[in-house]
Amino acid sequence: MDPQRTIGIAPNPECVTGAVACQCELGREKLLTAPPYKSTSRPVEDEAQSRLQTAPCARELEQYKCPVSHILINFKSPLHPNEVFNKVFPSNTPIKLVKRKLAKLLSVSNSNLLLTKNRNVLKETCLISELKTNALGNLMIDVFTKDSEEFSLSSIPKESYVHELIQTMMPKKKTMPFIAIKFKIRNQNGIFTRSYHSIMKVHEVKKNLAGVFQVDPDNLVLLREERPLKDRMALLDLDYDKYGIVEVELLAKDNEKLDIEKLYKEMPINDVLTVMVPFGSTLKHINVEIFSELIRKPFLGGYRNVHTGAVFHHAYTQTPQKPEKLPPENKNCRDTQTAEMREKIYDTNYSRATQMNSVHAYIPSVADRIIVPKPYETYDAMIARLNHNHYASIIQRAFRHHQFRQKVKNWLMICMERIARMEEEKRLEREAMERRLKKDLVTKTFPRTREDFDQLYAMVDRWKHAEIARISRLHSKGPKIAEFTLLLDKEVELLRCIEGYRVKVKEDSKKIKEKQFLEEISKPVAWYGRDGKLITMETIEIQKARKLKELYNSFVKQDLEGKERIELLVDMKFALQDFRHPLAEEIITLLDRECDLLVRRCNDHQLEFLRRRVAACVFQLIKTSELNSEVTKCKDIRDYKKMENERLHFCEMCHQVKLNTAFPLNAKMSGFLVCTSCSWKDVSERYWIDMTPYKFILRTVQRDERRRKCWGSLAFVLQEKDIFFIVEKLWHSHSAISECRDMPELRLCRWHVNEDWSPWNCFLITVQEMKAHLKLEHPEMVYDDELVQKVKNKHKLAKANFEQLVTVNKRLTESGDWADVRAPAVARIDAVEKI
Repeated sequence: MDPQRTIGIAPNPECVTGAVACQCELGREKLLTAPPYKSTSRPVEDEAQSRLQTAPCARELEQYKCPVSHILINFKSPLHPNEVFNKVFPSNTPIKLVKRKLAKLLSVSNSNLLLTKNRNVLKETCLISELKTNALGNLMIDVFTKDSEEFSLSSIPKESYVHELIQTMMPKKKTMPFIAIKFKIRNQNGIFTRSYHSIMKVHEVKKNLAGVFQVDPDNLVLLREERPLKDRMALLDLDYDKYGIVEVELLAKDNEKLDIEKLYKEMPINDVLTVMVPFGSTLKHINVEIFSELIRKPFLGGYRNVHTGAVFHHAYTQTPQKPEKLPPENKNCRDTQTAEMREKIYDTNYSRATQMNSVHAYIPSVADRIIVPKPYETYDAMIARLNHNHYASIIQRAFRHHQFRQKVKNWLMICMERIARMEEEKRLEREAMERRLKKDLVTKTFPRTREDFDQLYAMVDRWKHAEIARISRLHSKGPKIAEFTLLLDKEVELLRCIEGYRVKVKEDSKKIKEKQFLEEISKPVAWYGRDGKLITMETIEIQKARKLKELYNSFVKQDLEGKERIELLVDMKFALQDFRHPLAEEIITLLDRECDLLVRRCNDHQLEFLRRRVAACVFQLIKTSELNSEVTKCKDIRDYKKMENERLHFCEMCHQVKLNTAFPLNAKMSGFLVCTSCSWKDVSERYWIDMTPYKFILRTVQRDERRRKCWGSLAFVLQEKDIFFIVEKLWHSHSAISECRDMPELRLCRWHVNEDWSPWNCFLITVQEMKAHLKLEHPEMVYDDELVQKVKNKHKLAKANFEQLVTVNKRLTESGDWADVRAPAVARIDAVEKI
């Protein structure tokens, strides 16, 4: 190569072997139009052609040639061969930083990105200079993602190669010996400036400010662009401007106000600032000493607040003024102490005329009125003429009529309000009945709970008994047996349909509980900060729980093709290899089995039970607390942990130990024998009874007792089965007065209104009868003797059947313990339901 020829421009003549520097001093803006670097010789006729391509984006890939201090990396995606991205990095840059920069440009996760060269994954600790480059000194790197996430290299905006090279080789900013920090106190509108040495740390600045404001250094926070400064950070690392000035926000952690007046009362008298003054093409540092001497302000008067005792002085400028010969406090002015005298001329009063003519005054007689004396009138004649009694009676009659009209108006208003209130009560009762019937219809159409299915079974049972009565009344012998056979087939079909729907509802409920469980264990920790904003935190265990939830949700998907399903199974297999547990090994074995069956083209119906088993195993793996400690947040797990400190009971049917909440309760039971689940499954030992009306009657009684604030009533102890026993066995399911058998209309009210409700103080009647009965204080004086004796017999039977309640009630009443039982309930008086 001829050393006198210039074929390229380089920032440093010695940075590239074989390249020649430009013969003239070009600025950095000239580099943007410079021809490309090239180390090999080129004919002169091609040189002019190459200078036409001045924009860096128009250069060909093989034309790039960088100095040895920087390396050009060409990123390619094997999935998209036509997309290429080029970027310059310093030769001592590790692969970790390159990977982080590329992930930021592609908007993908850093951990999800893979960089390979010649089908080998590059280590993050490896430097770019250690990799093998091509003949031009460039690197070719392939880009992949672990989970096949889509990305596009062509979407990254193009950057100027020469501009980027200049930015990487630009010298760093010049260090300052002193840095002036401009402190802005948040929420106080206060600003002050102090100078510190550039080698000082942030915690030293905090310590200095703490001594000035007399606060704890740990209570101060320095913010730069809404980010707190670390204590070990040097002031030299701050982003100061060319004059060595930086702005910082100052605040206290507990929102304590800083006293700025203490800043100007500190002991040091002077301060030193370093000022940079430009002299031609250079900058010169000059130290400026500042004296903060306080001036003595004269007293110009003031006032004191009588409530707070604060003393306020009249204002005086802070700038020192020329001293006066005589102090202001010694000056006295006589003019301000003497009243000012003024002279003013006033006119005399307006002359008024007399009532008689005179020589000097004329009074017109146009408006004069001649008065003629009348005959004398006695007092009695005047009273008779005025007739005061007649007019007084008229006024009294009118006032009494007005009072009567006001009373009639008030009576009418009260009557209209009562009628409106009665109409409103009827409307509310009608709407409540409609809602109740609508709810019963919905529960019968779409049952969800055991009580709903009890209603269906009770309906089937009532229908069967009605059909049996009809067949027995209409048929006999052979036809009767045939009808019973058809009836049995219909009953079996109905029960089969109900049981099938119950199993489906149970499976749906199980899926919903699993989903809620997964959402609960992967929910981040949240709390409200001092500013009222919601703060969320995800721990490592929460992230692991979310990963397991996504793994389970992806497996239970049913709309995947065969190839996608195999990829999902392989990903699950690799994800489960991180767990050291026998259950994880079993799941991996089942996943391999499903892969083999998918390769053999088995359909989804054939793989249904295998997938159910795998899903159950994965869910059991998630619920294992040794692998996922976040499951302890789940309510079921907490209840299981609570069993260690609670009293447990043994179920004689399923032979399991359970809590007392798992057993049915009623007032006549003597112990925990059979749990709720076993008692519901044992059809031979129970009758299909619709408990909905009895539950409604119990809620009505409890609501009435709350309204009366009788918190110690036995109505809060009884259960639905007890109400069923009282209504069915004692009162025979009909009203004691009208013998109405419509269950939605029946209510259990008090027999004696002034006593608490109990099984031996209740009365089964309809709603309308209850409204009239509750107005009676002594029902024995109203009803006939036969009905009174009948009610007393019912109460005696209730005491005999609920003997345990009688004993407990008597013991608590005589010992005075009912007051302790009622006290917490009375404290919750706001919980009383409105009727």
